[in-house]
Amino acid sequence: MKHYFVFAAIVGAVSISACQSNVSSNKSSATRSAALFSQADNSVISFPALSRRKWDSPLIVDLDLDGFQDLLVTEHGQAASIYWNNNGTFSEPVVVIRGDTHGASAADYDGDGKVELVISQGGGAGTNPRLPKVFEIDGQRNISKGKTFDHFEKGRGRAVKYVDVDNNGDLDMVLSGFPMKSQKQGANHLYKNDGNGNFEFVGHLPQAKWLGYRVLVTDFNNDYDSDLIFYGGADLTAVQGSKGFDFTNVTASSFGELRNISDISSITEIDFDNDGDQDLFLTRAKHQFKPQTFLDQELKTFAFFGRFKPFAFDDLQIQGDLILENLQMAYPSYDVFVGANKTQLAQGADRGAERNYTISQSEAKGWPEQRAEKGLYIGYLGNDMWRIAIDTNSTTAAVVHNVLNTPSTITQQELPAYLLENKGGKFVDVTQSLNVTVGGQSTSATTGDFNNDGWQDLLIVPYGNMANTQHPILLLNQQGKQFNQDNTHGLYAGELGVTGGSIENFDYDSDGDLDIIYSHERGKWHLFENSTNKLASKERNFIIVDVNTSPKHKVSSIAASVEVQACDKSIVRRVGATSSPFSQGENTKLHFGLGSCNKVDSVNVVWSNLERQSINNVSINTLTKIGN
Repeated sequence: MKHYFVFAAIVGAVSISACQSNVSSNKSSATRSAALFSQADNSVISFPALSRRKWDSPLIVDLDLDGFQDLLVTEHGQAASIYWNNNGTFSEPVVVIRGDTHGASAADYDGDGKVELVISQGGGAGTNPRLPKVFEIDGQRNISKGKTFDHFEKGRGRAVKYVDVDNNGDLDMVLSGFPMKSQKQGANHLYKNDGNGNFEFVGHLPQAKWLGYRVLVTDFNNDYDSDLIFYGGADLTAVQGSKGFDFTNVTASSFGELRNISDISSITEIDFDNDGDQDLFLTRAKHQFKPQTFLDQELKTFAFFGRFKPFAFDDLQIQGDLILENLQMAYPSYDVFVGANKTQLAQGADRGAERNYTISQSEAKGWPEQRAEKGLYIGYLGNDMWRIAIDTNSTTAAVVHNVLNTPSTITQQELPAYLLENKGGKFVDVTQSLNVTVGGQSTSATTGDFNNDGWQDLLIVPYGNMANTQHPILLLNQQGKQFNQDNTHGLYAGELGVTGGSIENFDYDSDGDLDIIYSHERGKWHLFENSTNKLASKERNFIIVDVNTSPKHKVSSIAASVEVQACDKSIVRRVGATSSPFSQGENTKLHFGLGSCNKVDSVNVVWSNLERQSINNVSINTLTKIGN
């Protein structure tokens, strides 16, 4: 696909001394004897107590530019909210926007010293197509009322990603959407930044097959031109950036038959072998369109999920009352009817959050012959037998307790994850050879050196069993040769009725190890503190590189490539890299584990406009600032 282009000259390399600050690491000589992660308590952050539907990974970005990474989290259909980071503890949530919001990205795209937060809005299943909305945030945490990009095309918004397409230092914008029938060329759009923060439509980007509106921004050929991968449906589509606004479809040449991997839920770029190029880890899960049922006989719990079509499952044997946990329903269907008389249960003020009911046999006696109203129906049939049926126009899910019989369940399709090695811009499958055995389905992953040994590990959120509690999968990198699973990591979620969600990492408390924030669909947010620097031996060194704007032209740090050379190893990270399919933060503090290495030879940064800066002889276990 051809467009006009602008060429940016390479700015000459600069070598300077850097600002360094010590990071408290609290190292001890003890070997690890406890879980790597422990949940942060409410004194650190206070997330909502009720479970809700979610949308995408949290956004990690310093929104008020005070040097600490803030959080933006989205409760689907409810609100997108900011948690301000106050030097390692977080504020109460501040609502930015309410309603049906999707992907979000944040950066200073107009160079005025304030962060622009762009949020994609849903389109009411096509009945109410809308425009993305932008909010400006200043250093005093004032948030503008927000305005829409009125000259953009309305749609069912999904992803928002910033990309400096033409390497001129201005952040351009990639939007994806669920294509409507009127969008014959698809809903993947490219907009050019005119240099003053105004966006002009350039053209349509290639599409993957149906549901392929998830987006990865990466650089798989290491030429400092951002590349894009669209995925999520029956295949993936890879487009390679070049000079200006030219993109070339390289799907076949870069992925071969691997391009037909279906149902990819997230893609994580990971340089697992420290060879300087970005390999890819793919999680896979089905979209939640069809009915699902789960059973845990030990817990005596039965869980169900339904959407769009009427659905009834086997009758349940329950002694005594029916206990319904974490019932979640969505607009426009919230009603629960019990018994032959269809008595309607009270909903409470917060209909979109979890609801819990205890229903007696007498309350629910009988089964209604006519069920014309949309809702969830519950009836007691006698002899300890109960019947539940769904007839809603939206998602409906819950867990039933004390189930004594064995109702049939729907087996979930096996969709194992993939690890693809990058060999000169061409990808090969190394999943089995590196012992990456993640079966079932999985929805999200994050990569980082979680034990500071110098190699990037993987944390994966499985889809899981709704009738049981969930925990992520930790794969520890064994020096690029294989991955071993660690089952004592300490990450967990106690909610029932949830399925796999999203996960991200960042060092929220600036102590030199990577902490975790994650959630499950229809669950809660959880923040876990990494204890590497309390549990590990002295052989767990690190460096944090804080990438500011470029030294000459003050270009945003998004997509800046950072290479750390230490002890004959070269470790590469990129600012803004995320497995989030719809959102993009700007975590400028890149973490590099060093293991036993006690000397950093150099830190080399290349910004999106190809400005360069290098620092030599950097102290270990410090935060080093680079840039303007």
